[in-house]
Amino acid sequence: MYYDIHTHNITQQQSDTISVFNIYTDFEKIPADFFTAGLHPWYINAATVNNEMLQLEQLLANPQLLAVGECGLDKITATNWQLQTEVFTQQINLASAYKKTLIIHCVKAFTETLAMLKAVKTPVIFHGINNKLSIVQPVIKAGHYLSFGKTLLQPNPAIIEIFLATPLTQLFLETDDTAADIKDVYKYAAKIRNIDEKEIVLQLEENFNKVFHARY
Repeated sequence: MYYDIHTHNITQQQSDTISVFNIYTDFEKIPADFFTAGLHPWYINAATVNNEMLQLEQLLANPQLLAVGECGLDKITATNWQLQTEVFTQQINLASAYKKTLIIHCVKAFTETLAMLKAVKTPVIFHGINNKLSIVQPVIKAGHYLSFGKTLLQPNPAIIEIFLATPLTQLFLETDDTAADIKDVYKYAAKIRNIDEKEIVLQLEENFNKVFHARY
């Protein structure tokens, strides 16, 4: 199976592919397939956040919901920083209480994000990796998972360096907001690492089963 662990595009599931759709608004519109849900730091609204948090908690009882997120911290968005940290803390607590994986959005806030995740016992996936190795190395060292997507299709030297430095046991792949085919992401991932594509397919299937505690 091919696993696209983070996508914003609803597509018809293929027999050999599992795509995990992400929702960050309109929590009453639940996808038919596996999904994740969370309050993205770009879209937090002080006037509606309390109601959205209640909606999110109600969703956590749905077995189709695999993770909380994407959620996290972003230093270049206009959202108030204190509000971001408060909402992120609430989502960390929800993930811990319901034993759900966390999908992390992090922009220029790795130190703060890692500090807030220090006591988290559930699996953590940093999605959309597009940074220098020196910035993300602490994420690898902390044992968290890293998910790569469109940057692998046209990689620069920095992305190649960090991708090669990420252990396969801590790796996921995604399409995020692109129209890319997840199978192409796998193909390029195997090419960059100079290994057989099947090796990545099998390892990421193992990672998926481990992180989400079940075989689908």
